[in-house]
Amino acid sequence: MTSGFNAFRPLTCLTIASLTLLSGCMQHSRSDTDEASGSYQRMEASTESQSNSRVRHLVLHYTDDDLTGSLISLTGADVSAHYLLSSPIPATGLPRVYPLVPEARRAWHAGVSQWGERGHLNDTSIGIEMVNAGPEALTPLAPGQTETRACGVARRWSPDRHFAAWNEQQIAALIALASPIVHRHDIKAVDVVGHSDIAPDRKTDPGPRFPWRRLHEAGIGAWPRDADVSCFRRQMASDGLPAQKTLIAALAHYGYPVEAERPWMAIAAFQAHFRPGAISGQFDAESAAILLALNTRYRQSTPCQAR
Repeated sequence: MTSGFNAFRPLTCLTIASLTLLSGCMQHSRSDTDEASGSYQRMEASTESQSNSRVRHLVLHYTDDDLTGSLISLTGADVSAHYLLSSPIPATGLPRVYPLVPEARRAWHAGVSQWGERGHLNDTSIGIEMVNAGPEALTPLAPGQTETRACGVARRWSPDRHFAAWNEQQIAALIALASPIVHRHDIKAVDVVGHSDIAPDRKTDPGPRFPWRRLHEAGIGAWPRDADVSCFRRQMASDGLPAQKTLIAALAHYGYPVEAERPWMAIAAFQAHFRPGAISGQFDAESAAILLALNTRYRQSTPCQAR
């Protein structure tokens, strides 16, 4: 992997440097020509107070590849992201950040996606791809087999699928990279999401081993208050689990795209994010309490009434 990367990197840097220089020369030449010809007079003005960022979401991914393969994929014709974050490089012991697409421009990382009322999240998001091997290949369905809830959850989210672990230094680097992005674009905590959150029918990244709570503690992303979760657990111990229809509505209210025919896909993605120790694709008291606590904290839902 190291030799492949070293062969790739100088070409990439040279290409970017050459394009930047060429772009600067072209812009300078055009401006000089137009102003010198007397066609117009250039004036400086600002409309910054009448504009805002296109960015509403931060979407996190694993690459499911090594660094060399990730760079090749993300600089090709079909897929792109704003940043690629490597695992630690042996020569320095530090991860590397590769800025691939300017934040003001759209990148092609989210695909068919939805969060809350917004679809096509490429239009409104910044994507960070992180080098990580991801899970083992998805077990194919047997001929004629229909994907039930239990079958689908087991295929995608079972611990037996062996999702790759995350490197501590890489997560520290992610926090250092993401924190200013969140503040620069005023991204709300609920709008820091994984690819599986916005496309639960297709994606599992960044996977159930990703440390979402740690990111929240660093000021990035959402997490329920422990007191609210405990309160809703007590409430359900007294009143019982809310109806499935009520919990599905609460899941959609939080932001998840829920398929009417396969709601378990969104439930499983939610559990992978907030309760990865028991991903079942169906609500129990713990996952229901977490969901209701999240809506209370971030979506102005009714607070817990238990005493």
